[in-house]
Amino acid sequence: KVLAEARRVLKPDGCFMLAMVGGTTLPELRVSMVLAELEREGGVSPHVGPFVGLSDVGGLLQSAGFTLPTLDVDTVKVTFPNAGTLMEHLQRMGESNACIKRRDRIGFDTILAAACVYDELYAVHIEGSSNNGKEEESEVEATVEVIYAIGWTPHESQRGPLERGTATGRLTDITIDKGKE
Repeated sequence: KVLAEARRVLKPDGCFMLAMVGGTTLPELRVSMVLAELEREGGVSPHVGPFVGLSDVGGLLQSAGFTLPTLDVDTVKVTFPNAGTLMEHLQRMGESNACIKRRDRIGFDTILAAACVYDELYAVHIEGSSNNGKEEESEVEATVEVIYAIGWTPHESQRGPLERGTATGRLTDITIDKGKE
C-alpha cells in the first residue's frame, strides 16, 4: 500500500527512488544466534526479521504500477569492536525482533554465547598500536545488503516496446558462431 500511495501522489513521469536493507543482511548474526540457541535453549526461534529479496523489490514496484523498474544492490561490510557492540547498536536503532511467532525473551546466557560465537567466527584481525607495535587487535564484521530501486509513474512519453514484427534485423545476425572462430 505504501508503494501504491507513492505512485498515486507522484506526477506523471515522476521518479520514485528507494534504498532498503535486503535479504542477505546480517548473516553472521543469524548463524551466531542459531548456534547459541541450539546449545543453550535446545531449539531455534527467529531473531533477525525476514528481509525483502532483490527479486521481490522489482515485482513490488511493478504491482504498485511503476514502470521501467531498475534495481541495484551493494554489499557493505561494517566493523565493530565486538558482537556486543553490534547488538547494542541494532537495539538502539530500534532494530529489534518484530516477528510474531518468537520467544518472549532470550536469556542473557544465550546472548552472551551468541556474542562469543560471533567474535570467534567473524573476527577481523587488524594491526594494533601497542608498545612494541606487533600486537594484533580484532574486530568483528557485519554484512549489510543495500537494495536500490527506481521506478517511474506511467506517462505516454516513456519508451515502450516496438510492435511485433517491426524488427529490421535477426538475432542470429548478431550472435557469434563459436565454430567459426
